[in-house]
Amino acid sequence: MGLLDLPAPLLDAIDGVLGWIGVPALLRVMLSGLAAGVAGAWVYRRFSPQARLGALRAELGAVQAELRGYDGPFSGLMPLIRRQFALSLRQLRITAGAAVLAGLPALLILPWLSNRYEVAFPPPGPPVRICAEPAGVAWTTRDPALSADAQGCLDLPWPDAARPVAVREDGRDLIVLPTPQPSRIVHDRRWFNGLIGNPAGYLPDQARTRQLRLDLPPRELITVGPAWLRGWEAAFFTAALLSSLWLHRRWRLY
Repeated sequence: MGLLDLPAPLLDAIDGVLGWIGVPALLRVMLSGLAAGVAGAWVYRRFSPQARLGALRAELGAVQAELRGYDGPFSGLMPLIRRQFALSLRQLRITAGAAVLAGLPALLILPWLSNRYEVAFPPPGPPVRICAEPAGVAWTTRDPALSADAQGCLDLPWPDAARPVAVREDGRDLIVLPTPQPSRIVHDRRWFNGLIGNPAGYLPDQARTRQLRLDLPPRELITVGPAWLRGWEAAFFTAALLSSLWLHRRWRLY
């Protein structure tokens, strides 16, 4: 687990309870988006100086109205443009910190959603293509009839969890399939894993194989429409955006 994965056990527990009582996966993802949108709007409201922003917006509106009605020489126009630009920059500076904080709830939920809803394990039996990088490393499984081709790829019949299969390099196990959680990429531990961990685990540091790509099927929450609409991303971001916009309007946030 990385730093941003710390909420994962709590989110797993909540998601598990909702799934146990029969809430569909699509609705659970949308509820996550709703929570992120509400939390982000509340954080922005709490940490942004709304009184100062209101006065600033009123001043900016007055300058913009003066610009729209201006009908004088060009020399008189430049001070108004500079004033508008300065007020806009001041508004950006005042809201920058609160806007960053408002994004933290979504940032804490996104890694968990990606790990849980991005891909799924196939049923045992159908072949899954696995490719190693670099391609020149010879790797195999315990089955001598299965070995990687010249491109470093192998079509491996997906194993049952009760009968796992080890992926090996030079007689040493790299990973065991199925992995603890589904993931399309398994690599050695890298610096960014301190922030976001790989749910499938990591390759040994001494291995020559730097990365394994598993062609796992995507998890679809919607069975119709284009591919980008079927995953968790569209449902999450739609719910987060709509809830955030509604609260910004309701609370009259600047």
